[in-house]
Amino acid sequence: MGILRRIVCVIWILSLCNGHPFLLFANRRDVRIIDAEDPQSNSTVVINNREDAAAVDFIFSDGWVFWTDVSLEVIERTYLNSSQTSVNVISTGIVSPDGLACDWLGKKLYWTDSETNRIEVSNLDGTYRKVLFWQRLDQPRAIALDPQNGYVYWTDWGEVPKIERAGMDGNQDSRKVIISEDIFWPNGLTIDYADSKIYWADAKLHYINSCDFDGSNRRNVIEGSLPHPFALTLFEDTLYWTDWHTRSIHACDKRTAKETMVIHEEIYSPMDIHVFDAKRQPSGVNPCGDSNGGCSHLCLMSPRQPFYACACPTGVNLLDDGKTCAEGAKDMLFLARRRDLRKISLDMPDYTAVVLPLENIQHAIAIDYDPVEGYVYWTDDEARAIQRSRLDGTGQEILVNTEVDHPDGIAIDWIGRNLYWTDTGMDRIEVSRLNGSARKVLIADHLDEPRAISLDPTSGYMYWTDWGKKPKIERANLDGTERRVIIDSNLGWPNGLAVDFKAGRLYWGDAKTDHIETADLLGGDRRVLVEENLPHIFGFALLGDYVYWTDWQRRSIERVNKTTGGQREKIIDQLPDLMGLKAVDVAAKDGTNPCAINNHGCSHLCLYRPDGPVCACPMGLELVSNGTTCIVPEAFVLFSSQSNINRISLETSHYNQPIPIQGVKEAVAIDFDIKDNRIYMTDVRSKRISRAFFNGSSLEHIIEFGLSSAEGMAVDWVANNIYWADMEKNRIEMARLDGSSRKVLVWRNLDSPRALALDPPSGYMYWTMWGDEPQLVRSNLDGTQRKVLIADLGRVQDLTIDFIDRRLYWTDVDMKNIQSANLLGQDRRTVAKVALPWGLTQYGNYVYWTDSKSKSIARANKRTGANLTVIQENIDLPMDISVIHASRQSGSNACGAHNGGCSHLCLAHSADRKDNSTNHCACPTHYRLNADGLTCQAPKAYLLLSQKTVISRLVMESDDSDNSDEVDNPEVTLPIHGLKNIKALSYDPVQQHIYWVEGRNKIIKRAHDNGTSVEVVLNSASGHFQPYDIAIDPYSRTLYWTCSDKNVVNVTRLDMKAVGVVLQAPNNFKPRSIALFPERGYMFFTNMVKSPRIESARMDGSEKTELFIKQLVHPVSLTIDKAEGKLYWADSDLNRIEMSDLTGGNRRVLVDGQIQNPRGLAVHGNFLYWLDRDQQLVERCDKVSGSKRLWVRGRMQGLSDLIAVQHSLDITAHPCSNKNGGCSHICLVDSGSKARCSCPYNLVLKKDGLTCADPPTCSPEHFTCKSGSITCIPLVWRCDNLSECEDDSDEIDCPPCAQSQFHCKSGECVPESQLCDGKANCGDESDEKHCCSGAPCSGCGGQGQPDCLDVGTTKCGDGNCPKLNKDKTHQNTTHYAIAIVVGVVFIILVVVVILICRRKTQHMPLTDDDILMAKKPLNPQTSMDPPTTPPHTLTSRGGKSSQSGVLSLGGSSASGVPPFYDRNHVTGASSSSSTGTQYPQETLNPPPSPVTERSAYTGGVGHYCSSHSVSTVRSARKHHRPHRSRHHHHSHHNHIPPPPTTPCSTDVCEDSEPYPAKRFRYYFNNSLVELSYDSDPYPPPPTPRRYFSDDVSCPPSPSTERSYFNPYPPPPSPVGNSDC
Repeated sequence: MGILRRIVCVIWILSLCNGHPFLLFANRRDVRIIDAEDPQSNSTVVINNREDAAAVDFIFSDGWVFWTDVSLEVIERTYLNSSQTSVNVISTGIVSPDGLACDWLGKKLYWTDSETNRIEVSNLDGTYRKVLFWQRLDQPRAIALDPQNGYVYWTDWGEVPKIERAGMDGNQDSRKVIISEDIFWPNGLTIDYADSKIYWADAKLHYINSCDFDGSNRRNVIEGSLPHPFALTLFEDTLYWTDWHTRSIHACDKRTAKETMVIHEEIYSPMDIHVFDAKRQPSGVNPCGDSNGGCSHLCLMSPRQPFYACACPTGVNLLDDGKTCAEGAKDMLFLARRRDLRKISLDMPDYTAVVLPLENIQHAIAIDYDPVEGYVYWTDDEARAIQRSRLDGTGQEILVNTEVDHPDGIAIDWIGRNLYWTDTGMDRIEVSRLNGSARKVLIADHLDEPRAISLDPTSGYMYWTDWGKKPKIERANLDGTERRVIIDSNLGWPNGLAVDFKAGRLYWGDAKTDHIETADLLGGDRRVLVEENLPHIFGFALLGDYVYWTDWQRRSIERVNKTTGGQREKIIDQLPDLMGLKAVDVAAKDGTNPCAINNHGCSHLCLYRPDGPVCACPMGLELVSNGTTCIVPEAFVLFSSQSNINRISLETSHYNQPIPIQGVKEAVAIDFDIKDNRIYMTDVRSKRISRAFFNGSSLEHIIEFGLSSAEGMAVDWVANNIYWADMEKNRIEMARLDGSSRKVLVWRNLDSPRALALDPPSGYMYWTMWGDEPQLVRSNLDGTQRKVLIADLGRVQDLTIDFIDRRLYWTDVDMKNIQSANLLGQDRRTVAKVALPWGLTQYGNYVYWTDSKSKSIARANKRTGANLTVIQENIDLPMDISVIHASRQSGSNACGAHNGGCSHLCLAHSADRKDNSTNHCACPTHYRLNADGLTCQAPKAYLLLSQKTVISRLVMESDDSDNSDEVDNPEVTLPIHGLKNIKALSYDPVQQHIYWVEGRNKIIKRAHDNGTSVEVVLNSASGHFQPYDIAIDPYSRTLYWTCSDKNVVNVTRLDMKAVGVVLQAPNNFKPRSIALFPERGYMFFTNMVKSPRIESARMDGSEKTELFIKQLVHPVSLTIDKAEGKLYWADSDLNRIEMSDLTGGNRRVLVDGQIQNPRGLAVHGNFLYWLDRDQQLVERCDKVSGSKRLWVRGRMQGLSDLIAVQHSLDITAHPCSNKNGGCSHICLVDSGSKARCSCPYNLVLKKDGLTCADPPTCSPEHFTCKSGSITCIPLVWRCDNLSECEDDSDEIDCPPCAQSQFHCKSGECVPESQLCDGKANCGDESDEKHCCSGAPCSGCGGQGQPDCLDVGTTKCGDGNCPKLNKDKTHQNTTHYAIAIVVGVVFIILVVVVILICRRKTQHMPLTDDDILMAKKPLNPQTSMDPPTTPPHTLTSRGGKSSQSGVLSLGGSSASGVPPFYDRNHVTGASSSSSTGTQYPQETLNPPPSPVTERSAYTGGVGHYCSSHSVSTVRSARKHHRPHRSRHHHHSHHNHIPPPPTTPCSTDVCEDSEPYPAKRFRYYFNNSLVELSYDSDPYPPPPTPRRYFSDDVSCPPSPSTERSYFNPYPPPPSPVGNSDC
C-alpha cells in the first residue's frame, strides 16, 4: 500500500511540474488516476476495495480526494500523500449521493442526493452540514462549482429534466433554470472556467452540449452518436468523458469534436471523472478570509456582494446579526423509524430529518425526550429493550432489557425524574427511575393491548390507550391508583395520544376509524379534528398550536392546527418505516411538583398524585412505617387469587402488592425456594407448573406436558426437587426444580391425590386423597413404604408441616375446620372453625389460611386458635398461601451436597430405614439405573404412540407376561412443543429423532424425545402434496412417505434432500399406509383403490406385487415382525387384525371381535399392540396366537398411530449403512444381502452401477413417455389406439381429427373420402353407417360427409333421400374436384402407410457412427456423466436396476448397447423380424429454452449452445460419445416457470449456431437421407439487444446501475417519460 501511495504522490508532483493532464475517475470498486497523454499506460489505484464508488472530486492544493459510495451511503476521503486508510466524511442522512463537488477556495463540500432530492454543503470534514436546496428537485445528479463567481450548477433528470444554477450560499432568489429544452438524461456536467461555459452530456439523446453560464449560446459539441455518456470533464481544449456502454474513457476537441480517441478502455465500470490538475482549480480570492468571514459556523461563497454569506447547520437559525447561529434548534420533532432515530428542526422551513448517530437499533417504536438532561429515550420492540442516548450519540445505554416483551409506549416524567412505559406483550404499565433502576409494575390487570402513554406530572395523572378487543383510553394517578376509563366508545385502534396541559384537553389518533379527535381530560366535549386522508396514524405529538402525526401508508409526517383542524401541512413526505413521534421545546422545563425537590425524601420512587406525592418501592422491597424508606423484608405472605400472585408484608402495614407474573390463570398451589428466591406455582387451567423470581421476573414453564389437574405441589429445598399430585391422572410425580428428570413415583392405588407436603430433612412425603375413602398418607420421598396416618377425615384441601413442633396441619373442607396432629397422625386437634378453608401455612406461633367464602386471609394461634385476626379482605377467590421465611426451609440431608453424586435424581432416606443408608439415586421414568448406582441409561425398546397433539412413550416391564401389573407402567408425555393434528409416526434410532406427519399443515417434522431440535423436514407450503404415512430406513438414512394428493411413494433423505418418487401409476394406485423391511430391501403398503389391496415392492419400487385383494374393505395400518417374518394389518371396517407371511401366504385372522376402528399396529417383544380409536384404548395380544389379550391403556382421546422403537439395531452390519452403499440415490439389499443401487423415477442407473443420471432424450421423431420403463417410441405410434408406453401416455390427450377427416366413434381418424365407400375403415365401421344410397331419409346428413338433401330442401318427402337437382355442369365440376382431392389424399395416404410399415418392419442395421438403426432401446444408460437432475423432476421416468424377473436396465453387451423395446405385445410380430431405432448419442442437444422446444427438434445432428440457463427443458438432455467430449452444463429446476429465452451468440457456441442444421437426417428404406434447406424451418429465438444499445431503454442511476453487475438486475432508472 505504501508503494501505491508513492506512485500517486509522484503523479501529483508531476502534474504540478508539467502540462500533462491526469484523469481521476471512479470505477465502482476503486478510484484511479491515469495519464491522459499516455493512453497505453495502466491506471494507478488511489483507493481500492470500495463497495460502489460513484462520484469523485478533489482539493488539489491539499491533496485530498473525495468520493461517494452509493451502496454504503457515505462520502469518504483519503489523502494522496499518506498511507492511512479512508475516513468517512458523511455517513448518515444520505441515500444516493450521485454528485459531488469541492469548493477549493472556501474549503467546502457540496453534493446531490437523488433519493432525498436535496443539495447539501458541509465543511470538508463533514461538520456544520446544511441543506441548501430541497424544493423543486427531482433526481438531481451531477454538480459543478464556480467559486470564483459564487455559483453552483447541477443537472436534474427527473420528470422535468433541466440544468439549474444558484448561489453557493443557497440563496433562493439566485436560483435559475438555464437549460430546460432538448434535454432528457443529463448525466455529466463540467465547467470551462477559461471560456465561461458549461458542458453536459445527455445519455438518452446521446450528445454533449455546451452553453454560456446563463444558458445562452447553446451548441452541439457531439450530436447523437454517443452510446451512453455518464460523466465528463475538461482540460484546456480537450473534453474527456466516461461511457457506460463502451466501458471506456473518451476524448475529443471541445470546439470541433475532432481528434476523438479512446483514452482508456475495458474499465470495470467507469463512473465520475475529473482532470486532476491545478489548472482545474484556479487560485482566487477567498472572500471568507482567514476569519471565516466573521461567521460562527459556515461561510459560503455568494454571487452577491460582499460575495459571501454566513450560514448555519441544518435546523439552526441565523441570529439577527447575520453572523452568529443560535445554540441549536428550539422546537424539535423527534422521530423513531424502524432502524434509526431522527431529529427535525421546526425552526427552519426545510424540515430536514437528521439521523442521530446511534447503534444497534433494531425496531424502534416509541420515543420521548428529557429536556432537563438532553437525553432521548426510545423503546425497541425487536431488541426488547428501552434505551437512551444524548443527541450526539454519546452516552447510549440500555436501561431495561429484562422482563420486557413488546415495549410500545414511553413517557418521561421530567419533574419526578421517572420513566413510564407500556408493554403490550406483558400487558403492563411500569415505572422506573430514568436510569432504569427501582423498577415497579403499576398496572397489570385488565390490560389487553396498551400502547400510547402520556403524562401530566404537574397534575399527577397518566393517560394511556388500549387497542385490544375493547378499545379504550384510561387515566390513573401516576402511582397507578384511582384508575378510570374516560373514553371507550367509537374507538378502533387508538395509536397516538397527547395531552395539552394548558388547555386541559386530550388528543388522539385512531388508525381504524382514521380520525384525529379531541376531548377534555374526563372524556367530555369530544369532537373530530381531522377525518380525511388519514389511512394509518401511528405516532402522535402536540407542540404549541399544532398536532403532529406519522402515517404508515402515506409515509409522511403532517400537522394541523390543534383548535381548528386547519393549516394542514406536510413536514416530511415519502419516508418509510415511520413509527413514534415526539414534539418538544428542547429548552422548556415547564411545571413542578414536590417530587422535584430531593425526590421528596423517598429512597427509591417518588410518584406524584393529585392529593400529593407518595413514595414507592420496587418489587421485592417494602416501605417501612416512615413512608419514605424501602427495605428487604424478613418474612412475607405469598398467596394466589385465581389469576394473580400477591404478597403481604408481615412486618409493616400488611399492604397487598401484586407480583407481576404474566399468564397466570388459576394458580391453585404455590411454594417457594428460599435459596434461589423463586416462586413455584401450578396452574390447573393452563395445565402447567411454572416458576419466577419473587419480583415476578424470569418466568419459566418447567412442566408443560402430561398434566391434567395438579392440585398439590411442594418443593424439596434440600435436593432441589419439586413434587406434585395430579388428581385426574392419579399420580404423584417429581422432577428437578428446572423440570428435568421427571419421574412418576406413585401411580397405583391412588384415588384423587390432592394436598402435598414434604419433610426433606426427615425423608418423608405426606399427601391426602379425596377419593371414596379420604386418607392422609405418609411415605418415603421415593413413594415407598406407604402408611395411612389418618383415615377418618373429610376432603383435605391443603396440608402443611410445623417443623419446630413436629406437627401436621390441614384444612378440611367437609368438616369446615383446621386440624392438626403429630407426624404419626396422633394427638389430633381442631385449631379453628372456618367457613370454607382453602390454603394453609404456618410461621412462628401462627397458622395462616385463606377462606374462599369470606374472601379473606386470616391467622390464629397454631396451638389454641386464639387471637384470630383477618389480615386481608375482599380478595377475589383466594387459593393457596405460603409464608416466605428461611425458617420454613431449614435442615439438610445427604442429597444436599452435589445431588448425592447422582446424575439425575437423589432421594433421601428416612431415619427408620433398616439398611441405614442415607439416600439413593433414581432415574426419570422409563430410564434404568446403571450398575454404578449413580448414572442412568435411556430405554432401549419401547412404544411411541401419538394422539392429536401429544406423543407419549410406553415401556413394558415384561415381553411375555399376561399380568396386568406388567403393563401398568406410567406413560410419559414427551415435551415436544407445537404438535398439531398428528397422523403418523416413525423413528430414527441413529440420530434418535422422532418423525411425525401433521395432517392439516401438510408437513413432516422431527424432534428429539426431549423436545429439542424441532424442525420441519418436508413442507408443502403451496399445498402440492399431502403426506399420509411415513417409514424410515435407518441404514440408508432415508424417509419413505406416501402422498395422498399425488398418489405416489416418495423418498427423502434424512438430511432433508429429496431423492424422488419410487412408486407411481397413472391410475388404480393410491398408496396409503406403508411399512419397510430394509434388512431385506422390501416395502409393504396399502393401495386404497376401489378394490383395496395390500402390495409389496422392492424399496426402489421394482417387483411390485399384489399380496391381497380379497376380503379387504379398509386396511388402515401395517406393521412387520422382522424377527418372525410376518406381516400384520388392521381393517377398520371389518374391525379385525390379520397376519400372513411376507409373501402373502398363511393368511389368518389374529384378532376379530371387541375391537372398534383399530389403527396403529406395532410388534414389541412377543406381543402385537394396537390402538382402538373408538374405545380410546391401547391393547395387546400374543403376536402368534392372539391369546393373552390385555388392556394396556384407556381413556386416551384422539389416538392416531403407534410404533415400536428398538435401539439395539446393528446399523453397521447393513451394507447400505456406509455412505449409502456408494449409491447416489437409492441403496437397498439384494437377495444376497449385498448393497444394490437404484434410481427413482425419471432417472436411470449409469454403467458404474452407483450413479443415477437423466434418461436419454428422445429424438424429435420420437415420443417421450411420461413415466414407466419404456421411454421413447416412434412418433407415428402416438395416438394410434395402441398403448406402447407403460403409462398409456402415448394415447392421452390425442389431438382431434383434422377438418378433412372423419372421427370414428372408436377413436380413429379416417379421410372423409373413405366415408361410405363400401369398405369399413373405422374399427367400429361407423364410417359406413347412415349412408345415402337408397337409404331412408334419416341417413341424410351423416357425420363427416355433405348433406344428401338438395340445397333448400327441408323435408325428405317419401322417406327416402331426394334425388339431386343440381346443375349438371356444377355436378361434373364438383365430381372432378372430389376425384382429384381423393386421388391426392389416397397417394399421400399410401406413402404414409408405406413409411409406417417400413418403420414397423425389418430394417437392415446401420453402421453410421452417429445414428445406429437397431431395436428400440429402453432407457439406455449414458456413457458420460450427464448433469444432475433434481429428484422430483417430472420428466420421463428412468428404469430401475433389478433382480430376476424384472427387465434389467444395465445392459448386458460389452458394447453397452441398451436393451430394446419389442412391440410384439402390440403387433404380434416375432422378435426376429421386429427392429427399431437406436437413438443417436451425439445429436440429442437441448434447446436453449422451453419456448423454442419445437424448433429444437428440427436439428438432427448439430449441437445446441450451452445457455447456462435454468430454463433448459427437462426433456432435452445433452449426451456424449465416448470418444468425443462436449462440455455443456445445464441446470435444471422444477416447479419454476421458465424465464425468457437465453440467447446464444456466435462467439459463444462451440460448434455451430443454436439452430445449425440446414441438414436433417431421416431414415427411409434403410437409407440415411439428408434433407437440406435454404433456411431453417423454424426460426431461432430473437437475441435481445444489449442493455445500453436499446434506444428506448432507461439508464440506471449510480445507485441502481451497480446491480447490473449482480445476478438480479433492478428495473432501470431514471423513468422520466413513458419511453421507459
